[in-house]
Amino acid sequence: MHQIVSEDGSRRTVRFTEPADRTEEHFRKVRREITKDLDMPGFRPGKVPRTIIDRQYGNTIRAEVADRIRRDLTATLIEDQDWILDDRDPEGTMDLPVEGAEYTFEMTFSLFETPEPIVDPGMTVTVPILDLEKVTEETIESFRQKMVSFEKVERPAETGDLVVLETASVADAGKPREFNVRLGEDSIGPGFDALAAGAVPGDSFAARMERSGAGEPGPGHEFTVVRVMGPVLPELSDEFAGKAAGIATLEELREKVRANIADRYQQEIVGLKERQVLDSLLGATPFDPPKYMVDNLTADYLERLGEEDPDKVTRDAAREMAARKVREFLLLRALAIREGLQITPEELEAERSPEESVSSVLDRLRNRKALELLLSGATIIERAPSEGRPAEGGEGDDPESDGAWSWVQVRQEQQAAGNGGEE
Repeated sequence: MHQIVSEDGSRRTVRFTEPADRTEEHFRKVRREITKDLDMPGFRPGKVPRTIIDRQYGNTIRAEVADRIRRDLTATLIEDQDWILDDRDPEGTMDLPVEGAEYTFEMTFSLFETPEPIVDPGMTVTVPILDLEKVTEETIESFRQKMVSFEKVERPAETGDLVVLETASVADAGKPREFNVRLGEDSIGPGFDALAAGAVPGDSFAARMERSGAGEPGPGHEFTVVRVMGPVLPELSDEFAGKAAGIATLEELREKVRANIADRYQQEIVGLKERQVLDSLLGATPFDPPKYMVDNLTADYLERLGEEDPDKVTRDAAREMAARKVREFLLLRALAIREGLQITPEELEAERSPEESVSSVLDRLRNRKALELLLSGATIIERAPSEGRPAEGGEGDDPESDGAWSWVQVRQEQQAAGNGGEE
């Protein structure tokens, strides 16, 4: 049991009492654990007399019992009082317990005081408008694209075509190699598809990679178009629906795709709204959370990654995510307490799993209600997906604007000079 004997600001001094029978049970458990695997000459494991054990390990047993009682009673206190501790360890001097006697001690705890959550009364949440029919057809078209085949065509290459090329470095006397490029995907770097567009079998061109503003150009290459293959997409039919998704008819495929998109959209919208109101809350209420809470969550994130020795970038990213998550937790918790959001015993019982503490479930349910409260007070603004986006071809879209590499066509004599005159 525990009793708060004094309060001073954020500090609480607590007197703990462990009844004699429970103290004695702790002594029995610790003694059993020590004797279980103790190898002492003249005695079988687990059969060493208690008098010898107590003479050699008495203080160790008493210290371990004191530590276990302290941990158990402190955990019960924090759960009962619904406290968040700061980074300082509890203060207090503890005498060692005596077997068979009541054990009493005092400790002083420092509580973490979360700042008063600031909620913007004019908070707005922007969500994209879903054109369900358009996205449904785009999804079905993506199925068609995955089932595309190619056939040889007698025309200049254009976007979507598969162009088969033969190439070798200008300085390379070896056998040329053959490779494929699908125009429009920029699969081997910016600028190359534009050089191949409009070509017909037998056409050749020379090109190399260059970087705008700095750096030596890459080696020159000769490219020869071997053949041009045009895409052949399957017709939209019941047969297509069967091959694409194992569904009997095209209309059934559309209905399934439409339902999946609608469900996914609703899930994503919920997450999008939550992120925006939390961003507003965090931005309006800056503070540093308790370090131990961030440390524990960071370690949990890194453990989930399964990396034995994560690099600094990974560790820093995990810590940043952990700090944000702890701040979210504390602010929602403080908001729920301030607004008096109540959790009924029935709600706790329905939510709690056998391995969970009551306090952890209480926090989860209260924070969920606090987040719902924030969402209910926000103004929802619907916006078409294209609104607010930079126009295509705007600043930052030019691969050469930031010194990026791109393919550039060159004349034969330029290539020869760039390769020491070798051809």
